[in-house]
Parts: sequence; structure tokens; C-alpha cells
Amino acid sequence: MKKNGLGTGFMYVMLVFLAVGLGFLVFFNFRANQRQQKDIEAVLEEASTTPTPEPTTTPEPTAVPSRTAETLTLAFAGDLVGQAGLATDAQKTGDDGGTVYDFTEELYGVRGALESADLAACTLVGTLTGSGDYDAYRMPASMAAGLHDAGFDLVNAASDHIMDRGLEGLTETVNALNGAELGVVGAYTSENRSFPMAEIKGVKVAFLSYTYGTAGTGSVPVSIAEHSWCLDLLTTDYMTDKKTVDYEMIDADIATVKQAGADIVVCFVYWWDNTQYYTEPRDNQIEVADHLLESGVDILIGGGVKVPQSIETREVERADGTKANCVVCYSLSNLMSCFNDANTNVSAVASVQISRDTDSGDIWVSGVSTRPLFMLDTDDHDGYSDPGFKYRLLDARLEASYYQQGGSILNQNAYEAMQAGVESINAILGGEFDTDAGGVTLEYPY
Repeated sequence: MKKNGLGTGFMYVMLVFLAVGLGFLVFFNFRANQRQQKDIEAVLEEASTTPTPEPTTTPEPTAVPSRTAETLTLAFAGDLVGQAGLATDAQKTGDDGGTVYDFTEELYGVRGALESADLAACTLVGTLTGSGDYDAYRMPASMAAGLHDAGFDLVNAASDHIMDRGLEGLTETVNALNGAELGVVGAYTSENRSFPMAEIKGVKVAFLSYTYGTAGTGSVPVSIAEHSWCLDLLTTDYMTDKKTVDYEMIDADIATVKQAGADIVVCFVYWWDNTQYYTEPRDNQIEVADHLLESGVDILIGGGVKVPQSIETREVERADGTKANCVVCYSLSNLMSCFNDANTNVSAVASVQISRDTDSGDIWVSGVSTRPLFMLDTDDHDGYSDPGFKYRLLDARLEASYYQQGGSILNQNAYEAMQAGVESINAILGGEFDTDAGGVTLEYPY
């Protein structure tokens, strides 16, 4: 069969046209890419030779506020509970053959926590007398010298046991403390009721103190109706329910020290007996704390609880519109005692820093830190073979270091008890306040 020549020729012609068209397309696309590349190179060359324009405005640096401040430290320890065991352990034979009471060794462990403080204070629970049978809440007058030698400057005498031996016992106690060059707050020997104020590094610090009542003997309150000036009481019904807080008097006292120039107001409060052995503050404590801070107290130190309670830092706005950093230590526990219930033999020194701006004169509470102490009773721990003493107050961190180096007075049982006590008190007070954790820093409250 003869092939169709016309169809075959037409196909050849079409193939030629397609080949020529494809060639033109490749050629023109190549030329276009060359032109685009030259345009890009021209732009880059122009950019490299064109100077960067100057900014229309020069930004000004923003000043960061800073303060040049002096700082002072107030150290607060817990309750020194006068008990017969402490006096017995301190008993020694004097040079003349008579009996003396020397508390230097018992108190030695608190020295380190106080040595860098500008002022140190604690609470005395009981009375100090020159002679007599020393029993519950009655200690030798030489305890005053022991406190002074340990580094204390001020003693809060307003506790429920200061009137156990009447006005005479109170007077002996205040005289013994004053005789050892210690200031006293909360108790008075005359109608000239006044509040101690210390000026430290240009800061005036005033001290107030109140006790819920007077315990007396056999839990029968002691009336001070005939000499109401001798003791600062928290309640007006201290002989009965002990529930009505005398806010009117307290507010007047705060106003008095403020008018006298106080920059910082410290207030000790010896809490109700219904707060004892509670490791968290109770409603009546919180109510009083709230009122005192709003009324002008900057640092509140609680006592009488027998165990530690929490520490709080607050920024308080007062009625006059001013703001203040405030610290509440609901309870620092027992500085010294013969108690051996849970948490009764561990305490802390709370160091509160106060700063004064050397340019503006502004003053504020600027930090809080705590240092744990341990009250060793060798009879509580197996393994001691007549160490020659029964009670010792120890700096817990320092003693732990001695133990690890083989130079501690603690045996293993006592060491483990002390470490458990430190863990417990840090959990109760707030571990962030512990000195080893750096304590808590507070900025100026504006």
C-alpha cells in the first residue's frame, strides 16, 4: 500500500518550527536573566557607596534610681524563761567560798548572733532577785550580768510572770537589769512611765511592750490597781476574761513616741496563754498585729508561746497615706528554758535591718534574717557521761560545724536532735529568712 507523502512532510515542517521557537525562548530568557543580575549588582554597588543617614534625634539615657544608705541592725531573741534548772546549773563556789550564779557558759551560744547587731533585745519571763530559793520564774539577779555579757542591750520585762512576787519583785528585777547597764521596756519602778528610745546612725528607734495579763501563782492574776503605772498591760480585763485589748492606750503610746521623733517603732507583745504550743498564729494574735502595724508599729516581736511561730513581712498603708515595710515575728520561741516538748528547745535570733538614705533621709525596714539556736539538755540524750553541765545554749550552725570537725560538745543523739530542730524551726518561721539562705531583702516601699 502507498504511504501518504503529504502528511509526512507536514509533520517535518511543524517539528522545524517548534525547534526554532524553543531556541528563541531559551535565548531571550538567558538575556533577561543577564539583565536582572546586572540590575542587582548595580543596586548593591550603589548601596555600598551611599552613606548611612544620621538619626533624626539622639536618644537620651534614662537614669536608674539608686540610694546611698546606711544600715543598722536590731537583733531580737526569744524568751528567757526563768526556771530552777538554769539557776542550779549556773551555781558555783565563789572566791570567798560562798555560792555564786554565773550564766556566762549557759548563754555563750547566743554571742555570735548578736555581735554584729547595733542593738540586741530579748524578753525575760519571771523575776530576778538577789537571794532566795530559785524556782519557777524566779532567777538570780546575776542573770542580768549574764545577759549583758552575752551582748544584750535591752530587756523586755513585760510578761505574765513579772508580778509573781508583787511590786517588790518587779522593782528588784528592773533595778537588777539597770544595774547591769541594760535598758528595760514594759515595767517601771515609779509613776514616771516613759518609753526607751535609742538613736543609732541617725535613726531613732522607740520601744513599747505589753503583756496580756499577770499570771500570778496558781494561775490567779495579780492586780496592779494600786500601782497601775508599773506594768504595760495589753488588756483592760486582765483580771477576768483577758480579751478586751486596750487599743486606745496603745494608739496613744504610739502617737507619743512618734511625736517624740521616733523613726521606727518596735513593739513587744506577750501573747495570751491560749496561744501556747501553737506553731501558727491564732486569730487574736493576727487581729492585734494588724491593728498595731496600721497604727504605726514597724516591728512586732511576740512572746509567751513557748514554740516558734511564723515571721511575716508586710507593706502597710497607714491612715495618713504613708507606706511602710513592717515585720511581725509572732514568736521566736524560748531563748533559754528547761522545757523539752516539741519545738520548745529550738529558737532563733531575728536580725532586722533598717536603712537610712543618706541623701533624702528616708528610713525603711530593709531586711530580715534568722539564725537558729538550740537549747541542749544533756539529760535528754543518751550517751553523755557526766559532761559537767546540764544546760547549754548553742549556735546551731556553728555547733554543727564543730561536730563535723570532731570538736563539738554534742554526742550523736544530741546532734541529730539539734539538726531536726533546725529543720523544724526553719519550716515554721519561713526558710527564706534563714541566714544561710540569704534572708529577705525589702525595698523602699514607694
